[in-house]
Amino acid sequence: MKKLLLLAGVALSNFVAIAQQNQSVVMTSKFLEAPQKRNINLNQLKADKVNAQQATANKGTAGGSRWYNFVDMLSDIDPNVANNDHITWLWHKADMLSMYGTTLDTVWVRSFGTSLDPSTVLFNTSALYPGQIAIKSTDAYKVDSAVVYGFYERKAGSTTVDTLKISFIYGYGSTTNMPVYYFTGMMPSFGKDTVRFAHMFQDSVNNIAAKNTGVTTAVVTVNKLLTAASVNDTLSNGMNYFKIAVPTFNVPANGIVGMSVAYKYGATYPAYSTMYTGTAYNYNAFTGLWYEQNASGFPTYVDGEYNTGFLAPQPMASSSSWFGDYIPTWAYTAAYGLEYPYVDIKLSCTTCNITGVADVKSTIESVVASPNPATDVMAISFNTTENATTKVAIMNMLGQEVDAKTISAVANTSNKVVFNVANLNAGIYLYSITSNGQTVSNRFVVAH
Repeated sequence: MKKLLLLAGVALSNFVAIAQQNQSVVMTSKFLEAPQKRNINLNQLKADKVNAQQATANKGTAGGSRWYNFVDMLSDIDPNVANNDHITWLWHKADMLSMYGTTLDTVWVRSFGTSLDPSTVLFNTSALYPGQIAIKSTDAYKVDSAVVYGFYERKAGSTTVDTLKISFIYGYGSTTNMPVYYFTGMMPSFGKDTVRFAHMFQDSVNNIAAKNTGVTTAVVTVNKLLTAASVNDTLSNGMNYFKIAVPTFNVPANGIVGMSVAYKYGATYPAYSTMYTGTAYNYNAFTGLWYEQNASGFPTYVDGEYNTGFLAPQPMASSSSWFGDYIPTWAYTAAYGLEYPYVDIKLSCTTCNITGVADVKSTIESVVASPNPATDVMAISFNTTENATTKVAIMNMLGQEVDAKTISAVANTSNKVVFNVANLNAGIYLYSITSNGQTVSNRFVVAH
């Protein structure tokens, strides 16, 4: 069944999803095991980088920087995500073969992309990111740098210099480089009839993100050269990581960041050579790293959020309705493994406060949620330093509000709000208290 992309209610007849169920099944079989003596351990990977990347912020002050990684956020709320890793080769043309297990086949991923929406509710929740800056939809910000993860392998003795091509765009809407498109009829796959995403165009010549027609905002491209020494740029688990400094790249309020990654081999080769024999490398090679949110299932769609993975598969005929576009995760009519690429993007904002703070005055103190775990009811008690209308809410781990109450909190007195949680599904939830410009949040468990 084909899905039509629609823009502003007008059908784009030349923009029809080619990712049918049979094609998706073929794609999911073309994955790789981690190279010998290396492994993929998401928890260790996160631990390795946390000290170097931890942004600092002083409570009550505005401005700062922060690293964002959508997969890390997903794994924070659902540890099972850490088990859903996949890797596969990248190659810049559909003329290189590789062993995939016991099968010799074309390297099928030409490039991949991701869109990052820093205004996502859970990115700005102090329960998950205490002390980090919170970029809201009303905030302008800057892209500082990025990190690409994967496995870089080289032919023994090779002196060839290869290139990772990373490009950046931003937008939100038809007059930007990331117009908002949507699919309809998606209820069976995603639980919503309409699924929206900020689209990424592909420059098929340069294998990077492309500008939208009529838009003058430039695509920023960074070339990261890979040499024999680059093989040693690894974390403790043997995974390669490559840091990229991004030239001046300012994003206006309400903007979403798009990032693409491609690999370019640095020498000539006979077409349809074999890159990897299963035991040895005839040519230098690079894999990306991806995660699947729900193992062997579709990712979870959340209205109003625009974090999306993209692929540029190959071969892709110029007559294809997807030619010149990155295909979003939401286009596939069967579950597949390459949903979200594992990349870090560092953003900075000169005016943003930290998570949970809308102004510099702290008003919420002595917060206690009990019992935790809760079975039937949960009481949240707290003090405020001044009289204030206060909202107490419960959210699921998608950031969706499931219950809320508003009270007139009395200063320097224990205030209490009680929620009935008997009808909530067992699992992890968030509660938040918002009073006089400050929000405090934390996790609790419902156990029946």
